Amino acid sequence: MTTIIRGHHDADGITSAYFTAYGVRGSKMEIWDGAFGDTTGLKAGDWMVDMKPIQNLEGLNVIDHHLPHPEDRKYNLVVSNRPEPATLLCWEYFKDSIPKDQWWKVAIGVNGDGQPELIPPEVFEEHPILLQNWKTSIYNRYSKWTPYYVPLYKLLSSGINALLRKHDMESAINVMRFSNTPRELLNDDKVIRAKAQVSAEFKKITETCDSYSIPYLDIYLYKSNFRMTGYVAQTMGSSTDRTTMAINTQDGSGSLRGSLSGYIKYKTRHLDYLTLDGHPGFMGMKIKVGADVFVKDLISIL
Repeated sequence: MTTIIRGHHDADGITSAYFTAYGVRGSKMEIWDGAFGDTTGLKAGDWMVDMKPIQNLEGLNVIDHHLPHPEDRKYNLVVSNRPEPATLLCWEYFKDSIPKDQWWKVAIGVNGDGQPELIPPEVFEEHPILLQNWKTSIYNRYSKWTPYYVPLYKLLSSGINALLRKHDMESAINVMRFSNTPRELLNDDKVIRAKAQVSAEFKKITETCDSYSIPYLDIYLYKSNFRMTGYVAQTMGSSTDRTTMAINTQDGSGSLRGSLSGYIKYKTRHLDYLTLDGHPGFMGMKIKVGADVFVKDLISIL
């Protein structure tokens, strides 16, 4: 029976699963499009990476950084007492099995988790191309055209995330597997198209969403077939430096970004229709009531 490696549907999750597959030979890599941590379809001996299991499945192997895990767990857990992305946990755990020519892909997951400063120096030493600048745009100022550059290591997660936001798991896995260099990944036709589609979807969301601003939280409500909550919350929050929540009212999924995320999780802990979890500053959520009910409760609580 084939061993399954189930990863979270983001850049950190897919990179974690990719590295784990090198250490678990003959396995099948699966990027999970369902509820965070759902073990449905998994068996003892399978792997879950970058997710905390919902069900306490005996014999499941887990590599994760979403703490805490239950003390009475029946699954096998690889974890770190340092706040590092799951990509690093998997890379370190299976390092001897991962070819060095694949190490540059550490940057995909680590930067995708918002912690590029944790990319190990030896990865840069092995792949100095990561430090090269990449032109992302050209702007005209005072009749002079000026290119804008960003280091390659900061750009690699966005294309993978764009494919995952479209629920195109197969293309994301293939781009991860078959890109031989950072430049090859950035120039992939599917990546370029996906990023353009996500950008257009974000523009549509910002033009049509409902928004609320309460003392220390901004809330954005919208509908989309894409998985955009993290993108919306992160982008809107970065422009205001305020803690920001985005909710897709189509399915009740949401994301919370910002320094007060942990405090908001604490304040809303009694709402039995809300699931809110993650790590400091980056949290995912699910509501089982109408968004209007949730926003009304939030306003009264905060």
